[in-house]
Amino acid sequence: MLKKLKIRFVATMMTILSIIFILIIGSINYVNYKSNDMQRFNLLRSLADSDGVAPNDAPMMTDSSRTPPPSAFEMEKTFSAKLDNSAALIAVNGSTDISNLSEEMSKLIYNVLEKDEKSGSVDGYRYLVVQKPYGEIMVFMDQRISNGITDRLLLTSLIIGGISLLVLFFISLFLANLMVKPVGEAFEKQKRFISDASHELKTPLSVITVNADVLENEIGENKYLSYIQSESSRMNLLINNLLTLAKLDSTKSKGIFTKFDLSNAALSIALTFESIAFEENKNYELDINEGIKYIGEAEKIKQVIAILIDNAIKHTDDNGVVKVSVKNISGKIHIEVFNSGQGIPESERNKIFERFYRSDESRSKHTGGYGLGLAIAKSIVEEHKGKITVESQVDNGVKFIISL
Repeated sequence: MLKKLKIRFVATMMTILSIIFILIIGSINYVNYKSNDMQRFNLLRSLADSDGVAPNDAPMMTDSSRTPPPSAFEMEKTFSAKLDNSAALIAVNGSTDISNLSEEMSKLIYNVLEKDEKSGSVDGYRYLVVQKPYGEIMVFMDQRISNGITDRLLLTSLIIGGISLLVLFFISLFLANLMVKPVGEAFEKQKRFISDASHELKTPLSVITVNADVLENEIGENKYLSYIQSESSRMNLLINNLLTLAKLDSTKSKGIFTKFDLSNAALSIALTFESIAFEENKNYELDINEGIKYIGEAEKIKQVIAILIDNAIKHTDDNGVVKVSVKNISGKIHIEVFNSGQGIPESERNKIFERFYRSDESRSKHTGGYGLGLAIAKSIVEEHKGKITVESQVDNGVKFIISL
């Protein structure tokens, strides 16, 4: 239980921290990308407004606030191309001599004409197309360096974020141990108290039971004496269940696992309930495959089956059906106990394995029990590295499934 609590705490902390880190890293890189993109667009717009000439060589503009400083252009590789209304190239970088047009520039101009878009990116360049009286001007800016810086920022932030999460993981483990320590101490004290109290109660309870039996032999049947005997039996069952849980909770009391015939074990314990089912007008069916072998504690597995069958008989209406099946399905052993009846509401299915929980108080008082049987069954199954689940629909019965 404490191990699951620590895992849940660490998993919750790491999930929250991971989401926060993703949001922070994503926001930083997104803002950086949009800021760089907007800066490049403004530079291209300024270059287009100055008719393809960088501010160092451009004439004074009336709206100086739109013109970036010359240093901004020096940081990026830019060039411009003028085209007339028939899309023929007439100037490059403000010069009408286009004989020295490089292959890279020629390819960029051709690709932009093919795309037929006013703005975008092509071959690592950011471009902008602006209409002019003579036709249009294309301005280009090499964004490969900026993109490389952006990529390095993303990679750096991911590395730093990953290292930070790793450090926070170990911090979360340390904090989880600190938080769980008092819970573990309290749990150990609770287990010790239950075990000690149960042992201490057994002696006076045995004295009460023995004296009640002796008194019955002397005075015969008596209504009040029968009450004492009945409640003594119920108290003895509760104490035995508490002792069983205390042993299962103890990490030092692991049993010895041996290979045994699970089919015979299940059949032997199931047959002991046949007469009980008959007396209580329940239809009792067995479907146990032969020859199923399993490595575990035979007595504890039989105890689990007995708990489920007893629970099924108690919660089945008159003339209802109780069915026990043991099968080997795809290498997994499936033990199923079904009983017809009103079923278990979906909201209570995760609670029925809790200690002292009883889904129907009125029926529990009628059938007896303290809500410990299923908790014991789950502990035994988990000790055998198995899984116990419940399937139920209201007014359509309950099926407990053990997978080993």
